[in-house]
Amino acid sequence: MKRSFASLAIASLTVVCSATAVFAQNDFYIRSEYSNGEFTGFHEILTKPKDGYHQASYCERVFWVSAGTVIWTEEQNAAGRTLVLEENDGKSRTIVCKDNDAFATLDDLGLSEKEVAKIRAANEPLDMKSSRLRTIRDAFKQYK
Repeated sequence: MKRSFASLAIASLTVVCSATAVFAQNDFYIRSEYSNGEFTGFHEILTKPKDGYHQASYCERVFWVSAGTVIWTEEQNAAGRTLVLEENDGKSRTIVCKDNDAFATLDDLGLSEKEVAKIRAANEPLDMKSSRLRTIRDAFKQYK
């Protein structure tokens, strides 16, 4: 009985230690803020390749991002919002950089013109030609 309990305890400790090692990996996020510092949104970016993700350089570091994230950063930048790249280790967040010019665009990903056009078309909002909201949005587009 003591032997089986000891084996169970060692096995449990091994699982806990390996789980802790997995969670110790830092996460990276691109955060968007209004000019007053108020949070508007974020996207997680990866440090390792993943299917469907593209290699991009942010703040002179290589990451893997979805096309949607790249389009989002382009939109946030165009809207005059501040983009922040931060590292989160689970206990604290560290700003890696806060330079809007350091964020990749779709054109920076090394994709063909056809691929870029296809990604942009796939991320276009639904057609709202007669929508009041679209008319209002277009009227205020020039204001940032």
